[in-house]
Amino acid sequence: MGDETTAPWVYDRVTKWWVDLSQGVAGLEPGLADNRYVCRACRESLILRSARPGAVNSPHFSHKAGTECSAAPTVREQLELDDRIVIEFQRRITRAWPGMHCVLEVPVGLDGGAEGPAGVLPPAVVVRGGHDDGDVVVVERPRRPVGVGEVQERIRVVRARYGGGARHVWFWSGDALHAARLADLPVAPRGRPKTRHATIAPTEQQLAVIADGGRVYFLDGQQVLVPYGVHDFTHEQRAGEDWDFPDWRRDFRQDWRISRPVPVAHASRWGLAPVAFEELTRTCGVFTLSAANDLMLALEQSQGGRWSYRRTEAGKLYRERHQPVLPTAPAPDPEPAPVPEPVQETEPEPVPAREDVPVPPVPTTPQASTAPADALPGPVPDPTPAEEQQRARAPELTGPEPVEDSVYLLAPAQLLIPPRPTYEPTAHLTYIKQSGDPLG
Repeated sequence: MGDETTAPWVYDRVTKWWVDLSQGVAGLEPGLADNRYVCRACRESLILRSARPGAVNSPHFSHKAGTECSAAPTVREQLELDDRIVIEFQRRITRAWPGMHCVLEVPVGLDGGAEGPAGVLPPAVVVRGGHDDGDVVVVERPRRPVGVGEVQERIRVVRARYGGGARHVWFWSGDALHAARLADLPVAPRGRPKTRHATIAPTEQQLAVIADGGRVYFLDGQQVLVPYGVHDFTHEQRAGEDWDFPDWRRDFRQDWRISRPVPVAHASRWGLAPVAFEELTRTCGVFTLSAANDLMLALEQSQGGRWSYRRTEAGKLYRERHQPVLPTAPAPDPEPAPVPEPVQETEPEPVPAREDVPVPPVPTTPQASTAPADALPGPVPDPTPAEEQQRARAPELTGPEPVEDSVYLLAPAQLLIPPRPTYEPTAHLTYIKQSGDPLG
């Protein structure tokens, strides 16, 4: 890109663009060209050399009469680093937006103030697209800290030059995050895994960009960190709530709410949603932040559930501490083995005394009667032979079979015919026998 030792980057007063000789010399006048080309470091006019066809050397710029740049070496070094970053950023955008008109411009220009000190802000990447290149995005890529006055001046000039419809986007270096870094923020977007987002304290310059309607992003390697507002607050304690949790919930009362897609001015801090750089440039002509916006929407949708859950936990803690705890019933003892009930022995019925047992009458030997003779019965005739045969054939009658343990006594066997008396016959019987006539 020309002689980097004498002229790092060159500004074209005609086109108001930075000249990149790696893209060729088409449309560029050789020589001094009426002081058309200006050195960014010392603001002196430059000469375009070896730009004609057939030149032996490659096209390059040099100061007049072969002099060196009058700017201090440290100034040239810093400007070269700034411009290199911007040039690389321009190329990345060009690759992401093929066919777009993407150039480096100094919105404020170097006319009229060429002899003044060089500003810190490098050239801007201006992307034009849409109908008749009507859509304009001005991308700033500062490498070093910039004063708030210079930021406000660049905002004013961009609006005056490109109109109020131009979008002004600032990509700050990731190095700027270290000085303003705050505690990480644990987040749980709806439908996404839990993670942690870096948070920062925005600077006065970044707040000035947001206040004017611009957008602020941070480049961290291949990621773009998109800020959203984090508004810290303390949950108000309501009746029936206790918030002094003794465990991992000790910070539940300290909560936050989000402001999106751009942080509002009074946000406590900025959270940074990471997205890949290519996701910023999917649609030609505009920066599409669909991934970042979807992530912020998921954060906003989850915060209501987070607030409700924390209040519910505070209510549970209050009830645990202030409501009487009902005594818990002791655990039942194991049931003992069943004891067999004692068998109640029934007393046997008393055995009747022997004198109470009815005993059938036993015939005894008849005694001599003291009754008068005429009161006694007549003599019993002897049995006839037929009666004796019948008596012999008749079975002997006996009592029932004895039963074991019977309390009754069996009567002796009864004969159908009583035995003959063993006593002597009386006079009455003797008379009957002698007379032979029982009726006489």
